[in-house]
Amino acid sequence: MKLIPDLKQQIEVIIGTTLDEYEITMHEWIQSIDHLIGLDENKPQHILNRASKGERGSLESSSISSDVLSLHHGERVFFKVGTNEQAKTVLCWGCDAASITMETRRLIELLILNKFITSIGDDSSLFKNDTDKQLSSLGIWLKEQIKEYDAGSFDPLPDSFASIAGFQEEKVLFLLQGETPDSQRVDSIVLNKLLESYFGEDITLIPLGEQEWLFMGDEEIVTGEADEDTAEARKESLNAFCMGLYELVASEFAGVFHLSASLPCIPKEALLQVTFLLQESMELGRSFHVTQHIHLPWNLQLEQLVASISEQQRMRFIRETGKDTTLFNDSETLATLETFFSLDCNVSETAKRLFIHRNTLVYRLDKIKQEIGYDVRHFKSAIVVQLLLLMYKVTKKA
Repeated sequence: MKLIPDLKQQIEVIIGTTLDEYEITMHEWIQSIDHLIGLDENKPQHILNRASKGERGSLESSSISSDVLSLHHGERVFFKVGTNEQAKTVLCWGCDAASITMETRRLIELLILNKFITSIGDDSSLFKNDTDKQLSSLGIWLKEQIKEYDAGSFDPLPDSFASIAGFQEEKVLFLLQGETPDSQRVDSIVLNKLLESYFGEDITLIPLGEQEWLFMGDEEIVTGEADEDTAEARKESLNAFCMGLYELVASEFAGVFHLSASLPCIPKEALLQVTFLLQESMELGRSFHVTQHIHLPWNLQLEQLVASISEQQRMRFIRETGKDTTLFNDSETLATLETFFSLDCNVSETAKRLFIHRNTLVYRLDKIKQEIGYDVRHFKSAIVVQLLLLMYKVTKKA
């Protein structure tokens, strides 16, 4: 039986009372869930979220027992803090129910999850069910397939994975990568619960690496607020959704995070292709736009083209086209050009975004024209300078 050092004492200080230790059989724990899960206070948070939206569904103990972290029974609340697969027992801490509020109870659940991962690392024996193991296997399969991926020639999704809930419906796929300190690694269980609170539905979380996850959301939830039923409107809606999702994750966990997303697809038919596309977009975005954290495929088409050009050809383009590309080393010039291009070369909107006077922006653009010989206010010149800037970024030479 693995214990969580120091956490018990920390929680006792918070609630002002002692926690008693209990070790019961897994059968007794599941039986208690069967008897008590009908009470709202014993339901996992994502089940309550679904109920508040008017959704109905059966609460079979086999499907949610692994989600239940605490139970209110009689005058006491019991917290599940560990399992012993060999002995088939569950370790619990218990306290007087009147000594804690519902908010404190939920906080203790999160503390137990976070501390468990920090203290003992990944352990497939705790909070693991058949679905978790299936998703872990799917992540391994995806990583192996991506290594050998060749567009138009790939293995179909095995039947054992194609039956995963939601894979036959249109979904929006997301890829999240994190760069976090070793002592503050993001726990998949905590991340999954955070995502469920944001999406308002059960989330299928597929681990692809130590700090990389693939997950999917219902199309109606993600793009349902689009002004029109067009691809461009869905892209705009998805971009706004990603911004909110990124802010949530970045505010909850330590470290740096990067996010990518796809247009709606059917995972059973396109999971591998879309995962490859999202990883490619993430790599392109992180290479060409180091200060950005959201990398959407449809915003990186020029970057994809530039990345496919050999370094020799890129250097030749820079030598023959760029008169003085050292100006790209200037942060002010770089920010001016990137903002100008992102706003469709609109002078007024760029000045507003940069919080400068319109005449100041005109002065900067004139200066760029003098130094490299291209006026980016004209379409052809803008295309040349944008390509020149992208090539310079990826080669880091002039």
